[in-house]
Amino acid sequence: MRILMVGAGATGGYFGGRMALAGRDVTFLVRGQRKEQLQRDGIRIAGPSGDATLSQPKLITAEELKSAGAFDVVIISVKAYSLESAMNDFAAAVGDNTVIVPILNGMRHLDTLAHRFGKEKVMGGSVRIVCDVEPDGLIRQMTKLDHMNFGEIDGTVTTRAQALYDAFSVPGITLVLSKDIIDTMWQKWWILSTMGAVCVLGGGNVGEIVATGEHGVAMALAVQDEAIAIATANGHPADAEFVKGHGQRMTEAGSTLTSSMYRDMTKGLPVEADHILGDLLARANGVKAPLLGAAYTHLKVYEGRRG
Repeated sequence: MRILMVGAGATGGYFGGRMALAGRDVTFLVRGQRKEQLQRDGIRIAGPSGDATLSQPKLITAEELKSAGAFDVVIISVKAYSLESAMNDFAAAVGDNTVIVPILNGMRHLDTLAHRFGKEKVMGGSVRIVCDVEPDGLIRQMTKLDHMNFGEIDGTVTTRAQALYDAFSVPGITLVLSKDIIDTMWQKWWILSTMGAVCVLGGGNVGEIVATGEHGVAMALAVQDEAIAIATANGHPADAEFVKGHGQRMTEAGSTLTSSMYRDMTKGLPVEADHILGDLLARANGVKAPLLGAAYTHLKVYEGRRG
């Protein structure tokens, strides 16, 4: 099975790297400096799931892809705001039987991809991992999370879905072939929104926010309540035990946990404000969410300053 990983940043580099290390035929669609870095140093991963180096990853550019033929599966791991340009880059890899598995944040990309390539080609996907690319290119996995969920939009377990499950089943990836991937994506959405909003509003990591006292803890739990309420209003209630566990993570003393959106903001990079918080607020369905709104406003001011 020929796998095209669109992007080789923290997420694409980790999951694509794990697959390639296990012998899967993975090609990374990359650009510019990242390509040069990977050609020189390979894909290097460090963290709880095991340190590893893929010394000679298969790399391809958008121009080279035009003559490479169709791939069996295209996994999209770019930031949500880069999807439009990414689709132009990987379009040549999509053939009659190609399956597209996006592991982007939010939900709007499903409609975008279906409109461009046909809904029959698109599966749902979601990953849970806390990782970042360090300045020297090392992919640093910060917690034990290495989860990847995917599945057909309608919940059926098809022959092609099972074939992808077999291909994606490698060491370092906790894999689930979901029978309700939309529900899984909504769960990821409220978790991501909570983490992003709490770090943005608190201006630090979980431990720093908790250290401020009862108001910091109350803020974190109130943000989580708002996000869960919106998910519930859209027909995707959260599991009680899962809510309890995530609430504990969001209020753990001494925790260095942060959201990727907050880390991007502190680096002066673009953020997924509209895709993570803006779209969620647009689906509030009457739910009052002042804290999520405040975090979104903060991010939009940041974007305005970036220009």
